[in-house]
Amino acid sequence: MNIVSIIKKKALKQELTEEEIKYFVDCVVKNAIDQCQIGAMLMAFFLNDINNTEVRVITKAVVESGFILDYGPSKIVVDKHSTGGVGDKVSIPLVPALKAVADFVIPMVSGRALDFTGGTLDKLESIPGYSAFSYEPAKLLEMGNEFGCFIVGSDDLAPVDSVLYKARDVTATVDNDKLIISSIISKKAAAGVKYLILDLKVGNASFFTSIERAKQFGEQFINVAKLMGINCRVLLTRMSAPIGKYVGNSLEIIESIDCLKGKGPSDLQTIIEHIGSHLLQMTKKTDSLKQGRKIIADALNNGTGLQIFKKMLVVQGIYDSVAEELCYGDPTSILPMAKNIKEIKSLTAGYVKSIDGMAIAKVCNVLGAGRQFSGQKIDPGVGVHLLVSEGDYVDLGKVILNLHHNNTSLNEKLVEDLQKSIEILEKPSLEVNDIILDYIDLADG
Repeated sequence: MNIVSIIKKKALKQELTEEEIKYFVDCVVKNAIDQCQIGAMLMAFFLNDINNTEVRVITKAVVESGFILDYGPSKIVVDKHSTGGVGDKVSIPLVPALKAVADFVIPMVSGRALDFTGGTLDKLESIPGYSAFSYEPAKLLEMGNEFGCFIVGSDDLAPVDSVLYKARDVTATVDNDKLIISSIISKKAAAGVKYLILDLKVGNASFFTSIERAKQFGEQFINVAKLMGINCRVLLTRMSAPIGKYVGNSLEIIESIDCLKGKGPSDLQTIIEHIGSHLLQMTKKTDSLKQGRKIIADALNNGTGLQIFKKMLVVQGIYDSVAEELCYGDPTSILPMAKNIKEIKSLTAGYVKSIDGMAIAKVCNVLGAGRQFSGQKIDPGVGVHLLVSEGDYVDLGKVILNLHHNNTSLNEKLVEDLQKSIEILEKPSLEVNDIILDYIDLADG
């Protein structure tokens, strides 16, 4: 068996055997393969159909390339994954709220973002002292067993996935459903997850612009998860306008804490309630989604979720006094904040029809809130505070958002882009934009 013959076989659209796929992954693990051969193999997968058997074998081999967290048969291990979006800070309040209401283990292995305005870890790393990548697998097991939840990054879980993802990024092979699904599920399976919600974003600020296309992906995702022994549902949520009122790393930490105080924006709380209720129902902690939503809402409103969040911060390296001030004092005294705030005003009077989250994200990215290349340092203080919502009436010259930045001068084109990101019409729109679009559950299929 040799790698050249395996590449050629897949290039000819033939199904690979389990042994051949394992051989390819083993070569990657042992660094016994040229980078050009990894790229050629990925392109062969990208251009030709990968069937479910091949996806399962690829995913399983990637999982077995590193350490696998096993919390034992008595633990209920749950998690969620989001396909990403503007202002998507859902994981940060969700994890402590879930832990506050059920004896779950929630081993959230997250990542940093290359685009937009930073990933979950980038947001949390804006908190001084937050440690995301300093844990051996044994420590993660200890944290999960003793405390029950964490949000970290890990190079020890499914390490081959990181190698393959970097190769996909530079070989134009990222946008393949089966490779995307395998990448996500390999990390979750390595973390020991048994119940999973995929928060699948749909809209003009996401990869999936139609519900039909998203449902196709979601069904594939559930089927692969099932093959890996993971009980999974897919929640379709709207991703056009940003989630909440804040976009940017430090700003989104502030909004997450507000949410854990019961003072968060309604769209953010709605998504958290829905994801939490599905996990509670899937694990038979509740009989109905309605009951589950109430339980999660209570954890956000009564402060129990915030208590767990503060403890989680301390478990992950933050001084108790810092966590206390962040959660119960003035978070702006702890977080790095931008030096300048630019008021962006409406150019016309009327009703807000839509808010273009992607346009806002691009401006924030240019100013340093996200990365344009791997390894780029993020400016955590950069971001946007939206002051209007869809349906609001605004007067001419009204401040519609505040731009937080650290530039000595602003490019006027960026200001114009932000003004144009909020569409204002003379008459109110009758369109109803629900944040929850649908969900997919193939448990009976």
